[in-house]
Amino acid sequence: MKICILTSTHGPNDGRIFQKEAKSLAKEHEVTIIAPSSRSGNSIADGIRIVTVKRPESTALHPITLLRLLRACLAQDADVYHCHEPDALLIGVLAKYLKGKRVIYDIHEHWPSEIPFDLGIRNSTLIQRVLSALVSSVELALARRAESTFAVSESVAARFRERGLDPVILSNYSIADLDIPYNPDRNGRNLMFMAGNMQSFHGVGECIEAVSRVRERYPDVSLTLVGNVREDLSEHISASSQNGFTTSTGFLPYREMYEKLNEGAAGLLVFQPTYYNISIGLPNKLFDYMLLGLPVIASDLPEIRSVVSSADCGILVDPGSVSEIADAIIYFFDHPKEAQRMGANGRRAVLEKYNWSRMEADLLQAYRNLDSVPSPAA
Repeated sequence: MKICILTSTHGPNDGRIFQKEAKSLAKEHEVTIIAPSSRSGNSIADGIRIVTVKRPESTALHPITLLRLLRACLAQDADVYHCHEPDALLIGVLAKYLKGKRVIYDIHEHWPSEIPFDLGIRNSTLIQRVLSALVSSVELALARRAESTFAVSESVAARFRERGLDPVILSNYSIADLDIPYNPDRNGRNLMFMAGNMQSFHGVGECIEAVSRVRERYPDVSLTLVGNVREDLSEHISASSQNGFTTSTGFLPYREMYEKLNEGAAGLLVFQPTYYNISIGLPNKLFDYMLLGLPVIASDLPEIRSVVSSADCGILVDPGSVSEIADAIIYFFDHPKEAQRMGANGRRAVLEKYNWSRMEADLLQAYRNLDSVPSPAA
């Protein structure tokens, strides 16, 4: 089967899209990814064909990106269009009826709350509520035209189940068979904070302030930020860097990211529930920390709580409370054996339960089931 994976916002090397789904699908199918990037081009990576279209610098010009994606999409000789956002799904549905192909919708986010936030429409305004309702109705109407749907968690799937759709759950679990040395003896005091594109809702400011307080007791504590830093946070981070306890790596390739995280003593995951999509989120960063045996300090939110409590792999905190974050950090430093135990618990849970190989089996089976669904007539 020829599969065209289509994304309108993620990069071509995205962890879920490329590292997990595309690589898994390439074991049985011919896979192409079409994604926006800083430049257009064609390449091959790990047997996967990657087609990038140039993305304008201004987000106001996003419709131009969509037109370029549509053109690239229609140029592909694909049997299935695997779409990762509502606007990518719109392109996939158009291709379905123009070319007589099948469509899969892969639901990462609660888009009715995510899209207004991304557009800067917040604080429960009437415009926000109207836009959320519009996004929801359009997304659901398009999803009904897909031959199959996937969802990243039960919380994300719930809205679709209520309306008669039955998404396959493909959680963002870690790839557990990576050849990365396990470091069970974490004696340093370097805290790790990871986010692909750090924004205020990730809790960067709260973590920096918490580490600053911890330094009164443990002057050698440091904080490593793994990922890109948005301009609106750079001044805050720069001030802490001048004090000598914060460093930023910028974007790191997949393996280098794990190698850097492996230098840490604990992982921070303190998403601020500023809107609904964050409140129900289950970030893949959690499983990455757990895979490496890092004990976690994490937001006490439903999906995160379920994993951390079940695995007994860290401390849950109110993400808006700097004092709770600081107290959790101090607890790990005061009780290194307990931190080590929680880290080992997290790693064991990933190896036994929260690993991508389980999701890969479900993904490949969903595509085998799709073989029995006839393609629509063009």
